[in-house]
Amino acid sequence: MALRDSSRISLPQRRKIQDLARKMGYRINPLVAALMKSRRSGTPLKAAAIAYVTCYPTRWGWRPPHIDRPDYFPGAEARAAKLGYRLDHFWLAEPGMKVERFCDILQNRAIHGVLLGRLPPGLHEMELLWDRFSCVALGRTLHRPQLHRVTEDHFASCSLAVDRLLALGYRRIGLVFSEPDDSPGVGDRWLGAFARKQMSMAPRDRLPCLWHEAAQPSPAAFEQWYRGCRPEAILATQAEPVLQWLDGMGKQVPRDVSVATLVNDHLDRGWAGVHSDPDLMGSLATEMLVGLMHRSETGIPAAPHEVLLPGEWRDGATCRRAS
Repeated sequence: MALRDSSRISLPQRRKIQDLARKMGYRINPLVAALMKSRRSGTPLKAAAIAYVTCYPTRWGWRPPHIDRPDYFPGAEARAAKLGYRLDHFWLAEPGMKVERFCDILQNRAIHGVLLGRLPPGLHEMELLWDRFSCVALGRTLHRPQLHRVTEDHFASCSLAVDRLLALGYRRIGLVFSEPDDSPGVGDRWLGAFARKQMSMAPRDRLPCLWHEAAQPSPAAFEQWYRGCRPEAILATQAEPVLQWLDGMGKQVPRDVSVATLVNDHLDRGWAGVHSDPDLMGSLATEMLVGLMHRSETGIPAAPHEVLLPGEWRDGATCRRAS
């Protein structure tokens, strides 16, 4: 009761016991905590719960169709169920919600594991009482604090895409940052992989990237780059803007130029490019979190681990073998 900060124990006694627990390195076992909560409340224990925490301006703003980003929740939920846990969504941006109250709510429900979903654009920091929980972040939107995370292997994905285009017979391959990413640092990984691949190309085939760090290029800037570089294939961070720009120029894809995307989330659209499975990412993050919980590892880690998931190439109507 003292470790749960129960008011039924005097404050001096609570502090004494909590201080002793810290000195002993004691950590709450989430499975035992869930069992004890079940016994106290008299309700059957069906599954220990894990929190999936988001803080978009709206409760469901993090999920399609409200946003054009991958949804990691279904894969995380399915894996949690197989491991004997229930995955519950919690909205940190609830009106009037304070960090302390939010953390108290989780603890009162015997929740000691937290999966952090992607943060909304422009937000790269989150505040929780980290020492109370085992935590894993999804994606690269969270910069502070540095937690264990599971994310796409952007360097490997770009390398894979260039290799595939080379195998299809293309030599003049251009990279277009067609839309700013909501995870700063992702562009650097794509750019680093592309620059490394260019080192193995003939100098005449090395094309400058079309890249504006803070904003999407204008159609005029793209047309100027295209006519100056004459690419045979375009590797785009997002396919849709590039396809629209080419259509506006009267260019047909893939007759005049092939297009492949580094973010091929919409397989139903038939684009060529690299697909990263959000279900697998959610599943891997859940496995990582459950491992931390079983080892009672809480708080901000001294050595954060990053699990990188490589994508898979998917053929599509926007790319064909070079003639």
